[in-house]
Amino acid sequence: MSMPGSELYFDPRIDFLGRLYCRLLGVPIVGLRIRARRLQQLLPTNASSILDAGCGRGVITRILSRCFPDAAINAIDADSSTQNANREISEKAGFNNCYFIDGDLTNHISPEQYDLIVSVDNLEHIQDDEKVLHNFYQSMQVAGNLVVHVPHYYRRWPILAWKLNFDVPGHVRPGYHLPELVEKIERAGFIIQKKGFSFGFLENLTNNISYLISGAEEKNRVLYVLVFPLLNFFSWIGSFTKPGFGAGVWVVATKV
Repeated sequence: MSMPGSELYFDPRIDFLGRLYCRLLGVPIVGLRIRARRLQQLLPTNASSILDAGCGRGVITRILSRCFPDAAINAIDADSSTQNANREISEKAGFNNCYFIDGDLTNHISPEQYDLIVSVDNLEHIQDDEKVLHNFYQSMQVAGNLVVHVPHYYRRWPILAWKLNFDVPGHVRPGYHLPELVEKIERAGFIIQKKGFSFGFLENLTNNISYLISGAEEKNRVLYVLVFPLLNFFSWIGSFTKPGFGAGVWVVATKV
């Protein structure tokens, strides 16, 4: 099976050594790999029309394509240059069911089009997050599934103490309390199926080390690519836990 993000070998914005690294080890972003593993544990068994809301680099979109090869996947993001690269990558890598759309989620409504909407670490970037959740509801088919993952308001820092989550460039809030996220999703009309935390102790620790090295801005790239395989291995071990409290929160909901 291909490593998540191995298709970034075709990303025209990355130099050859970087693309080769992605080909061999997948996308070298510890936090993204942690979120992708958790997402795959939460997905339904079937879907035919999918929205990846706030797709960024398109790694999650192409994971969805592998999980649901017969589905049509619309991936929306406001960054047109990133979307152009996503189209080129997916065309060269053979992801023929992915459609990358330039758009603003606060305005995007496709009435009852999707039976699965995925939003991974996107709502914390949007001031009017409740409007986006209402748009999701209107765009969802009856009995469709919504999977949301966002940063928790707290994280362990540097190792044991719980502190306010990182101030990451582009975030309009540090994260969400789980009851707060549940309330907003329910206010949009959804029924909660299950909820929980991600980024347990090992995942949180490896992500903290990743953040110390890169600053979430791809700093110290040589050091990062050297330690990434070890960090990714220990975060993979952490993915088998079900944390009662963690640096990420998730909700699975449905429209009835």
